[in-house]
Amino acid sequence: MKELTKGLIALVVIIGVTMGIYAYETMEKRILKTGDFAEIYYIGYFENGTVFSSSFQDNVTFDTPFNSKKYNLTPLKIYFGGGFPDKYPEGWEYSDIGSIENMRIYEIEGLYEEMKGMKKGDEKIVELPPDEAFGMKVENGTVFNTSMIFGYNERFEIVNIKGVTVDLKWLCEEGKIITFPQYWYNLPVQQPYWLWENATEVVSFNETDVVLKTTPNQLDNITLFPWWEGASNASYNDTKIYITTTPPLGNFTISYWGGYVTGKVVEVTEDKIKIEYTAGNQTIEDEINRTMVFNRTIEMPIIFKDIQKISIEDELRENGYSFHELAGKNVIFRVKLLKIYRLS
Repeated sequence: MKELTKGLIALVVIIGVTMGIYAYETMEKRILKTGDFAEIYYIGYFENGTVFSSSFQDNVTFDTPFNSKKYNLTPLKIYFGGGFPDKYPEGWEYSDIGSIENMRIYEIEGLYEEMKGMKKGDEKIVELPPDEAFGMKVENGTVFNTSMIFGYNERFEIVNIKGVTVDLKWLCEEGKIITFPQYWYNLPVQQPYWLWENATEVVSFNETDVVLKTTPNQLDNITLFPWWEGASNASYNDTKIYITTTPPLGNFTISYWGGYVTGKVVEVTEDKIKIEYTAGNQTIEDEINRTMVFNRTIEMPIIFKDIQKISIEDELRENGYSFHELAGKNVIFRVKLLKIYRLS
C-alpha cells in the first residue's frame, strides 16, 4: 500500500511539473519579446490630444476605440527587434514591416521597452518624453560625439542647420593630445603627422582655426612608404620634423585600388633614392628625396561645412538627438497587441 501511495505521489509530481512547464511555454508564446513579429493597432497623439499618426483610415480622436467593426482599421505589422530578420512569418516579406512616422518600433525606444511582455489582446497607454520617443530636437548649439570628421570620436557643435546639411565646429581644448588624422574630414593631410599616435597637441585655437604641434614619439623603424616597411627614421627640433628613408636595394611592389606597380631600388645616395619601374612596355627611371622636412606646427580649420545630415543621424541618435519632425515633443501612444508570431 505504501509503495502504491509513493507511486501515486510521484506520478502527481511528474504531472504537475509537466503541466507547469507546458503552462510556462504556452504563456511564453503569448508574451511579446525581442525577435517576435506582431500585428498592432496604435494611435500616436500629443498631450493636447491632437493625433499625429494611427492605424485608423479616418480622422479620429485620441480616445477612439480600436473597433474594427465600426472603424476602418489597418493593423501595423512589426518586427519586434533591431536589424533585419533572417526569415519572416508565412505570407510576410520585408516590405510588410511597417513604421510609425518613418521610424520602426525599436527606434522609438520608450515604446519598444513598454511593449515588452504585452500579451495578445492587451491595450496600453505609453507616455514618452522626447529622448524616449523621436529624440531631442537638433538645434544650433547641439553638442554630440561623432567619428565622421576624423575617423575617431571627437566632440562637435552644430553651428548652422541648412536643408539637408549642417556645419560642424570641433570643440577642441588647449593642451588636448590627439592622433592627427590622415584626412581632415575630406581634405588630405599632406604632412604625415598621422605616423605618430597620440603625439599631436592643441596649442591654441580661435573661432575658426586651431594650431596643432606634433612631437614624434617614435623615431626608428617608421613606415612612411607602405612598400618599404620600417625603412624610415625620424628626428626633430623646435620647429621641424625630418624623416629619412633607407630602403633595401632590389624589387618592391606598390598596390593601389586593385592594381599594382612593380619597381626596383637601384641606388641609395646621401640625398636620393634612385628607382626604376615599369609602365606598360616602358621602364621609367625616377628619383625620390631621401629626407622629408615639414613644420611641427600646422594651422587647420575647426569649422566643417556642408556635412550631410544623413551621415551623422545614427551618432546623433546615440546621443539622444534627432532631425525628425517630431523631435523635441512629448508624445503618447495607445497600443493594442493583436497577434504574436514567433519563428523557431
